[in-house]
Amino acid sequence: MEFELKNIKELTASLEWQIKMGADAMVDNKINKPTSEKIENKVDLELKNIPEMPPKLKPSDITIENNNNEKIQKKIEECNTLDQLKNAMQNFNGCELKKTATQLVFSDGNPNSKLMLIGEAPGAEEDRQGKPFCGASGQLLDKMLNAINLNRESVYITNVIPWRPPGNRTPSDNEIKIMKPFLIKHIEIVMPKIIVAVGGSAAKAVLSIEGGILRHRGEWKEFKLSSGKTIPIIATLHPAYLLRAPNQKKLAWEDLKHIRSKLND
Repeated sequence: MEFELKNIKELTASLEWQIKMGADAMVDNKINKPTSEKIENKVDLELKNIPEMPPKLKPSDITIENNNNEKIQKKIEECNTLDQLKNAMQNFNGCELKKTATQLVFSDGNPNSKLMLIGEAPGAEEDRQGKPFCGASGQLLDKMLNAINLNRESVYITNVIPWRPPGNRTPSDNEIKIMKPFLIKHIEIVMPKIIVAVGGSAAKAVLSIEGGILRHRGEWKEFKLSSGKTIPIIATLHPAYLLRAPNQKKLAWEDLKHIRSKLND
């Protein structure tokens, strides 16, 4: 009994000493690390797994970017002819696609035409020749135009993106956004009676649509210019898509008939 009391007194004294020394948990020799160290290690591990935040833009960076955008927009607004617009695009370095493309693909056809076709972006053959729609898809486009008594000399053709994306990939939303002011100015200079958006990227650029081209093709809508003037616009399937899915040509033919009727009106 005296031995037990002695052990209890020694244990109590040991605990009181640990409390005075700042300990807030019992130390067990069987535990490899104190609880506080385990918590610290866990916190360190969690911190390492948190993704790094992107660097914040300084006010000076935002000002520079805004100033550059204003300068670009001012240069675009100063363009009154197609030659001036083409020169402005050739001197524009704000799109990374320019670095990998062979040359600028500006336009083809008759700028005095009532009908303006807007494609997506140049492919490999267009990049070599410097004209839109001159590869296999261009040959199909010619056949489509011939079906409604039109040809290259009676329409005007351009693209949303004037430089070929690597690997003929679809232009990104950001690339479309960068080049859209040039496209709008292009439309304002030509002032066609009718616009045809050829393919999904073209429809997205001029109509700001959501979803695939099949949901929006064949419907007449209006493209509104800064002056308030509106131009009838219709979206249709891209010839490159029709080459991959020939069973959809019947839909393209319906669109062509709509275009022919509108031109006759």
